[in-house]
Amino acid sequence: MLKKSEFFSSRKVWVLLGVELFLLLVGIAGLFGRTGIVAGREETDRILGEGIALPAGVYTARVYYETQEDSVSAFYMAAEEGLPFKTLLGNAVVFYTGLSVRECQFYLGGGVEQLRVAVDYNGASTLQIQGIEIVRGTEGSRIFLFWTILLSLALDRCIVVVMYHRRHHLSREKQLVLFGIPAVVLLCSLPVFVDYNVDGADLSYHLMRIEALAQRIGQGETTRTGSLWLAGHGYASSLFYSDTFLVFPALLRVLGFDLSSVYRMYIVAVNCATVWIAYMAFYQCFRSRYVGMFGCVLYTLLPYRLFNVYNRAAVGEYTAMVFLPLLVWGFYRIYMDDPKAKGYGWNWIVLTTGFSGVIQSHVLTCEMAGMFTLLLCLVLWKKTFRWGTFRVLSLTVLVTAAVNAWFLVPFLDMMVSGKYYFGYNAERLIQSWGGHPAYWLNTLQAAGTNSHYTECGMVGAEPLGIGMGLLLSLGVWGYLCFRHRGEVSGRERRQEKRAAGVALALGSTALFMSTCYFPWDALSRSNPALASLVGALQFPTRFTGMAGLFMVTAACITGKWLLQESWKAVTGPRVLLLLGAVAAVFACYQMNDTLLSGDKFLRLYSAQNLGHSAVLGAEYLPEGADLAHMKFHHPVLSEGMKLTSYEKKGLRVEALVDGEGYIEFPLLYYKGYEARVADTGEKLAVAPGDNMDVRVLFPEAFSGKIQVRYSGMWYWHVAEALSILVCVLLTAGGAVLRRKCRQAA
Repeated sequence: MLKKSEFFSSRKVWVLLGVELFLLLVGIAGLFGRTGIVAGREETDRILGEGIALPAGVYTARVYYETQEDSVSAFYMAAEEGLPFKTLLGNAVVFYTGLSVRECQFYLGGGVEQLRVAVDYNGASTLQIQGIEIVRGTEGSRIFLFWTILLSLALDRCIVVVMYHRRHHLSREKQLVLFGIPAVVLLCSLPVFVDYNVDGADLSYHLMRIEALAQRIGQGETTRTGSLWLAGHGYASSLFYSDTFLVFPALLRVLGFDLSSVYRMYIVAVNCATVWIAYMAFYQCFRSRYVGMFGCVLYTLLPYRLFNVYNRAAVGEYTAMVFLPLLVWGFYRIYMDDPKAKGYGWNWIVLTTGFSGVIQSHVLTCEMAGMFTLLLCLVLWKKTFRWGTFRVLSLTVLVTAAVNAWFLVPFLDMMVSGKYYFGYNAERLIQSWGGHPAYWLNTLQAAGTNSHYTECGMVGAEPLGIGMGLLLSLGVWGYLCFRHRGEVSGRERRQEKRAAGVALALGSTALFMSTCYFPWDALSRSNPALASLVGALQFPTRFTGMAGLFMVTAACITGKWLLQESWKAVTGPRVLLLLGAVAAVFACYQMNDTLLSGDKFLRLYSAQNLGHSAVLGAEYLPEGADLAHMKFHHPVLSEGMKLTSYEKKGLRVEALVDGEGYIEFPLLYYKGYEARVADTGEKLAVAPGDNMDVRVLFPEAFSGKIQVRYSGMWYWHVAEALSILVCVLLTAGGAVLRRKCRQAA
């Protein structure tokens, strides 16, 4: 590495650091600028009429109102005509009955002389505007600081690499990695470099997850049932679908970025992680930087992965694909290395990291990965049950379960103890949603949206092939096997050939399972337990991603063999470069078609414009709950009950109650709600009420203040403590081991 003295010896470096410091001070100074209410309720008539002048910044408009009609009108920010492009960014926000105030965040660039709040009544006759406030925050300065720090670190890193290269010449392989990884990230992120999001089928749900998590972080909520959902009733999405990796975009949202930008930045972050992890995994498997970059290109540019990112907006699934190469790395080293070799026993670390990442991203991908893991262990049963190998695999299972207990225990508890609408997936027959074998050889992957293959065939079909670059690579593998038939010598070569055979067999199995010819319906009808597992998959075409992973592994073995080939005119690295270029060209066609043929896009600056019911199929809605009931409303009292005062903040309720009977609060009932008497801490009975609202039961002649909140179960907190303890022990153990290795070196 470059020494500190070498870095700071350049005058240009000091000038650059001075500029960076100045920009940091400017951003920090902005945090102490004018904030708070810049136009109060006394200026309501002016804000509604002629408008006001505001400097550039990030603002929130608060409208206090009263209406008896639900979702019939909206308000938005309007400015004088002739403003420069994108000077005012904001969306309309809908009024709801049952609320008295609505907020609208908007981004303002440059000075605007006539900014006003416009109200679209849409025929609402009962709407009364009672006051308007314009509030300025520090979001603009926080965003400036974020970009200043990020770009400064990136620029400084580039300078360090350039200076190191000048003094200590980097090899061609290292140069390939240093320039190749950013190039691949840039290539697969092309659809991000617009000012909108391509509107995928799942986009609204995942944006709602990000916004709900950001709200919980901002308000300091520790529960995993966000109050933003379903008109304040709450929705237990986070208990069934882990939000671990959404913390990053949620923090960006808290920082001040608009929701559209936050999502695009998350895509770039996922692409970076996918490229880097895929490179490291295939490099560690095959001990070659060329092969590592080759596998990285093929895997990152898989048509199915790009389709998940840009067409479906399947956040969980494409995030899980970040970690699948780690499973290849772990299992390849476990089954290819000698159990007595030094360091063999540490392979569980890679597998645990991979499985944990998949679990925290997408449960269905975990189900598929577990299925093929079991199949692999059975196929290689002789090696599986070697003591050294079996010990590593067992340790992987135990540590993975302990690390993820904080999520798995509540998830399994909720699955077993309640009935939800996703249970209807168990009755769903999915075979007709499978693809056709023609997909396997599909080359020009247009960004279609048709998934009803039985009715519509391949017209406008989703891009579900494995890609032209990968197809050609497998063709080269066949050529090499034919060329060296009967001549494969050496233990390592024979092992690699068997490994490629296993990878191709698993990949072919996954491809077959993705089609409409695999007997999914017969499996569902044969056993109720199998029906639940099969129905939960929803789409057999999900197996295309697993097939691509296995095929890329076989292609990497092809790449390693190519590097050992000797031809007069063509070298192995050039063949790998050509195959990678083919994959890149066809991926560019797919992404270009995504941008040019997509007829829906989303610009979302005011998160309030999302509404509150972006729950897709409402899979986690308890049976008996009705989405039509999920509106802002007051508690429902039984006869004989009296509610003297009532305050609801998020999923917490405080009320002063008198009488005997019950009160149903506007909270969606899930296991884990509790009600207590504020003064004594005495617990009150809680049960699901009509439409699955939280019903609190009161004994005879009750009078007092109560508190209702979602706390979860006590053993969930035990599982959380276990996960924290195991992670701390692993981190401490890793630090100690690293120190010992350095001392030994």
